[in-house]
Amino acid sequence: MRPHLRRLLFAPLVLLGCAGAAEAAARVALREAATVSVPEEMVRAHLGGGADIVYDSVLGWRRQVVPNPTFGIESHGFRHAEVKVAKAAGALRGFALGDSQTFGAGLDADQAYASVTERLLRADGLDVEVINTGLSGYRSIQALRLMQGQLAPFEADFVVVDCQGQDSPHDALPPQGAGWRDTAQRGLFESRLYRAARLGIEQSSARLGGVEKRNLALPEFSLPSPFPAARMGGNHDLIQAWADSHQIKVFFLDYPFGEGHVRALVGADDLPAGAHLVATVPALERTGLSVDDLFLDNNHLSARGSEVVAGELAAAIGAWAN
Repeated sequence: MRPHLRRLLFAPLVLLGCAGAAEAAARVALREAATVSVPEEMVRAHLGGGADIVYDSVLGWRRQVVPNPTFGIESHGFRHAEVKVAKAAGALRGFALGDSQTFGAGLDADQAYASVTERLLRADGLDVEVINTGLSGYRSIQALRLMQGQLAPFEADFVVVDCQGQDSPHDALPPQGAGWRDTAQRGLFESRLYRAARLGIEQSSARLGGVEKRNLALPEFSLPSPFPAARMGGNHDLIQAWADSHQIKVFFLDYPFGEGHVRALVGADDLPAGAHLVATVPALERTGLSVDDLFLDNNHLSARGSEVVAGELAAAIGAWAN
């Protein structure tokens, strides 16, 4: 074979080898971030939501200032008294996962339903923590990612998931068809190198533009997204499956919503078969109180509404624990 032909054939092999080595390095450095599928439009909508909110490559956005006593937030970012990573012997530990309804927007930290639930259970003699991880805009994608990442060392016995039903893209694999587009999508989804390049461009564009991370305008890319265009609602099935594999009990709240009347945004159809749904809406209706008494606005509970939700949740957790 002529030398110039050998060079032409050798060059692609060298390129493939270099790309393979770079991919291997990226897989070591970005093991978790490679499979994050928080849509960019969702990230954009929540950055700049306050001086405390910054970009996060795993969750999309996170709280930067911790601890923050003003909001009752401890050093891990939980709205709770300081939490030790090691759980006390014989104690139960649970985490409430959700958005600003879980956080308790408009309420003091001890009025949020997680705090009230903890007090009710302790009053019944149960040694338990119900730790509030709520953050504005957090949905089922963040609930799943929190469980798999940040919360894993804390040895949860149960989680409470308070996310809207059809709330966010399904954090799953890209299309499984045999066509070249689906094949390319799968390759990009799995590629840590592609993920690293995207994150690098995001950070570089922010610095070059003099834009703080919390106001980061994520750029558009000419390459297709590594995530499917089809949007399946929620990630409750993935949350349940992951929790089952780690012997963690899941309590799904029905996400009470007040708009004209009290209604639930989560029902049995939004959950995997056999999931434990805590129905709070009937209890809210039984109070006979108006929507204005139970909610500060559409999805933010008042102190009274929070007490009712906490009562139903405490009953469900107490029945399971005993």
